[in-house]
Amino acid sequence: MSTRDIVVGVDIGGTCTDCVVVDATGAPTLAKAFSTPPDFSEGILEVLSLAASSSGTTLEDLLARIRLFLHSTTVAENAVVDGTLARAGLVTTRGFEDTLFATRGGYGRWSGLTEDEKRNPIDTDKLSPIVPRSLIKGVRERTDSRGTVLVPADEADIEEAVAELVQAGVEALGVCLLWSFANPDAERAVAAAATRLTPKTFITLSHEIAPVVGEYERTATVALNASLGPVIGEYLENLERKLSAHGFEGTLLVMQAHGGLLPVAEAAQRPVSMIESGPVSGVVGSRDLGERIGTRDIIAADMGGTTFKVGVVRGGRIEYQRESMVLRYHYALPKLDVVSLGLAGGSTVSIDERTGTPHIGPGSAGSFPGPACYGHGGEEPTVTDLNAVLGYLDPDFFLGGRTTLDLARARELVEEKVAKPLGRPLIEAAAAMYRLTNSLIHDLLHRTTVQRGLDPRRFSLFSFGGTASMHVSAYGTQLGVEQIVVPQSASVHGAYGLITSDVAHEDQITSPRHVPVDPAAVAAIFTRLESRVAGQLRREGFGPDEISLSRSIDMRYRRQFHILTVPLIDSEAPVSERTLEETITLFERLYEERYGQESAFREAGIELVSFRLRGTGRVMKEELRPLPTVSEDSSAALVKHVEAWVDRRGALETIPGYSFELLQPGNVVDGPAIVWTPITTLVVAPQQRAALDEFRNIIVRAA
Repeated sequence: MSTRDIVVGVDIGGTCTDCVVVDATGAPTLAKAFSTPPDFSEGILEVLSLAASSSGTTLEDLLARIRLFLHSTTVAENAVVDGTLARAGLVTTRGFEDTLFATRGGYGRWSGLTEDEKRNPIDTDKLSPIVPRSLIKGVRERTDSRGTVLVPADEADIEEAVAELVQAGVEALGVCLLWSFANPDAERAVAAAATRLTPKTFITLSHEIAPVVGEYERTATVALNASLGPVIGEYLENLERKLSAHGFEGTLLVMQAHGGLLPVAEAAQRPVSMIESGPVSGVVGSRDLGERIGTRDIIAADMGGTTFKVGVVRGGRIEYQRESMVLRYHYALPKLDVVSLGLAGGSTVSIDERTGTPHIGPGSAGSFPGPACYGHGGEEPTVTDLNAVLGYLDPDFFLGGRTTLDLARARELVEEKVAKPLGRPLIEAAAAMYRLTNSLIHDLLHRTTVQRGLDPRRFSLFSFGGTASMHVSAYGTQLGVEQIVVPQSASVHGAYGLITSDVAHEDQITSPRHVPVDPAAVAAIFTRLESRVAGQLRREGFGPDEISLSRSIDMRYRRQFHILTVPLIDSEAPVSERTLEETITLFERLYEERYGQESAFREAGIELVSFRLRGTGRVMKEELRPLPTVSEDSSAALVKHVEAWVDRRGALETIPGYSFELLQPGNVVDGPAIVWTPITTLVVAPQQRAALDEFRNIIVRAA
């Protein structure tokens, strides 16, 4: 029997599927292949085959040796965006059937729109609810905010509502009753009735998945989770079946948007938590890599084929996003703060025929047909085609030379659809759109840092994703960061983040309390949470020395809507007046960082809304090992000179091109130059030096 000594991370993106394999020696193997919708498992098997081939083995032998298969995927958000959701019904408290339609009033009309779209309010409207009105049933019951039953639930009324939904052909059922997180008995009664009537129906209960204040967000979370349940369940079952058919007998764990892994059975019950888990794993991987190379303040920027995503690590800590949203649908689950922009390598480039205004995105060519230079039949020029025209891509190195590039087709489309409408020569037009791309990215980074009170000069910019490194020298310099780091994992960095992650469970109790608050009451709440979360981890096989718990509190000024999640000071110490006072002081400091100096106002009163606990079970994985460094001389890695656009000089020049695989730790490449890797391309600008460190990351600094 084969020894299971391998850990694998596989991340499915909108364009490519990425893989990192780490064996018992700590040596990583990287692989990348095109994603294969609608059956993404085919792309997974292909990328695993490539990784196996790189290691001199077969797919079956590799799968037989895998101990942990760690996975993140865009399947959940794709289902929402594409509308390929299950038919779900919703049971709610009578009188609240229109919660999904009301949203938060006018805010629901424009939330999630771009600034341009908001300027035309007449042309905007609310999105249609995930669950149509005909599949929402109200039942007579009422519980107050303290959990006191005012109107008992009627079993016959519940059975009638569930029976009507079953007859309407629902595949899933969501239950969201008023104040159910204070007293869940009525929701449990609905679930019991549904189980009797239709045992195989996927059921989501609001007190289990979203025990939070905010009726719209809580209901929307239930509707999303119910609608995704059958889709994600089928996807994960298919993946397990295909992996097993090729010899996999290890453990499959799935990444969540809160930055932790879950066993596949539990992940299938909480599919809404998988939304944007891929971008989150890239930020988690950046935090881990930062700890290795000695930097804890990081701007993590991911530019792949579909979107540009950015997250911030401050002092080794990643903040939670306060308002989670997918396709303008809100949901109330813990999610690490990652901001997205519909701009990446596959973003289409166009010129408005009426005004001559250039546009980049938000539409994307994806992997099929993809950019024109991929040779898959793409008919619209993309950002990747601009990079091809400017001389950055090379067919000998693209995806390790496994696929050809149709550079002539890229030039033809950029000439026809960009240069001619602009009335400019081909290279000049491509360079102008390249600069526009970098400017849009810089704007997002500026909003994510400077406009939140952060000084980018104190941060390292981690650049990953297949397209990022062709642009990072430009927008990184403009942002003024301390250094640019291109990880060895580069465009498969989301998969790298998976192999640095641990199993994590998040739980919370919503019980609003005004300051001053009794420390004993807060301690009792956290004791309940610790019993639930630590118990779950113990049932999954983690021992006491493998479990860590961290506590935090959702806080706000009284009568305000906006909430900040604040880590409890001395999270492992007993709750006391001192720890609570210091935590409240931290809340006011974080509030001023977010909303401006002097915005904190304790006299308004402070409210502790929800109490959160994150339990982590440490997954045993092999550590990546540093390599010995050699001299700065990189001449052995120089493979050719190419004509490429040097943006700082505004001209085409003949510049050196280096093979990443021939570079040794300690080697230095002076700009202008290009470094080609099997998974990405780095453009080094003039007055910059790119050095390879002992982990084979490229560190770019001013010369």
